[in-house]
This record gives sequence, structure tokens and C-alpha cells, in this order.
Amino acid sequence: MRARTIKQQFYLNSEEKKLLKDKSKKSGLNESEFIRSMIKGYKIKEQPTKEIREFTREISGIANNINQIAKVVNTKRDARDDELEYIKATIPKFLLKFQRKIYSRN
Repeated sequence: MRARTIKQQFYLNSEEKKLLKDKSKKSGLNESEFIRSMIKGYKIKEQPTKEIREFTREISGIANNINQIAKVVNTKRDARDDELEYIKATIPKFLLKFQRKIYSRN
């Protein structure tokens, strides 16, 4: 049996219909879920773009590598030069790539 048994019908103009479709798609919800969430007062956010998800995945990998290096350093009290170079090179490269992508005019 359906959890929601009451059918509610209402009218929109073409601009409102387009807004509903666009906003619900950006939020990752279907139109019914979007409207129900709005009625309940939920703050609905857009889903992250593909680029943001890729950057998040990339920075998670960098953070994981740095954590592994830190664990070794804390255990042995010593870091290899290549590990330190990785940290010094990777973070600035990532930030530059991120800034170029975010602030580009494309």
C-alpha cells in the first residue's frame, strides 16, 4: 500500500513548471519529493557538480597519502625526502588546478 494516499493537483504556468523541473533535477529529487521537502521546510541544496565530486575524490586521496606519511613519521620519527617532496608539490598543484577550474571563464 502507498505511504501517501492523497493526490494533490495544482496548476503552474510554463515558467513555474520549468523552475520546478530545473530545481528538482539540480537537487537530485523528483518533483514530488522536491515539493514535499519544500512544504516541510527543508533547506534544499543543489547536488555537487561532477567537477566538485572529482576534486573531492582527488583531495581525499591526497589527504590519505599525507596521513599515511604522518603515521610513518610519528612511528619512526623520520620522513623520507620523497615523501616530503610529495607533500610540498602535490598540495600547491592541486590548489592551482582547483583555482583555474573554478575561476576560469569557460
